[in-house]
Amino acid sequence: MSALRIMGWPAIWICLALGSPLAAEDKAAEGKAVENKAAKEPSTLRELIDAVIDDVQVFADAEAKEPARALVVMRWANNARGSEDGTTVLYVHAGRPLAVACFYPWEGQLGHDFSATCRQRIVGRRDGIVIWQPQEPGVSFAEIPDAPPPEKSPAQRLRQMKALAEQFSSTMLGWKADSTDREELRLLPRPLYRYEPKDGPLVDGAVFAFVMGTDPESLLLIEAVNQGDVAKWQYAFVRRTSGELEGRHRGKVVWQAERYPDTHDPRKPDFGFGSPIPPELLPEKDVP
Repeated sequence: MSALRIMGWPAIWICLALGSPLAAEDKAAEGKAVENKAAKEPSTLRELIDAVIDDVQVFADAEAKEPARALVVMRWANNARGSEDGTTVLYVHAGRPLAVACFYPWEGQLGHDFSATCRQRIVGRRDGIVIWQPQEPGVSFAEIPDAPPPEKSPAQRLRQMKALAEQFSSTMLGWKADSTDREELRLLPRPLYRYEPKDGPLVDGAVFAFVMGTDPESLLLIEAVNQGDVAKWQYAFVRRTSGELEGRHRGKVVWQAERYPDTHDPRKPDFGFGSPIPPELLPEKDVP
């Protein structure tokens, strides 16, 4: 037996008996990585929704470097339609919402439904790639008839906005051609979001919701906007469902949204897609 083999056997025996220090470190690191991954993996549907909220980043325009801030403004459920643990998110930039999104489970998928809520052309990116770029404004604003001038203080303007919101109503006309699934929606008394405008002609604003149960089906934006030396109140509706919708001011129809809009065209203000929900996180009714 050579000297090399004689010297090698004890070394091999020691490594086998005690284990290689490097191997032990690798196993420890691997174990820690598994633990970290397990800690990060969503264990509930709500955690999954929270984990994907920032998957799509919304920018004020194609040149903007910083994305809008994703702000959860409402958690909801619609048991009548089988949607559980829904979440509504506003993407806020410079104090006002650029877009709104709803995340909810539907037929084994997690729906990501976006709508633009501002006058300018925004951009949505996922992993740095543009996936949504509406070629038209997401909303159409109009003056509120006979509205008083906006007050001086923020507290007074908030009271005005709440009173003005009560002049509006919204109806879900549904998905059926004969509108037999029609339902009057309920206005939530408090806004989902109060604007904090940083500059420009916008003075103030708020986002109100018309709901079915607790599920927002349409939104009402009310804004105080400077026009020259005079500030005036304006409004706009935003859809939050694929069903047909109607908006009214003091009983007069001022807005309509058709059923089943095209949400697959990234050039449109309404855009959406779905992602698979892991089977273990599916609502019980959807588990195969």
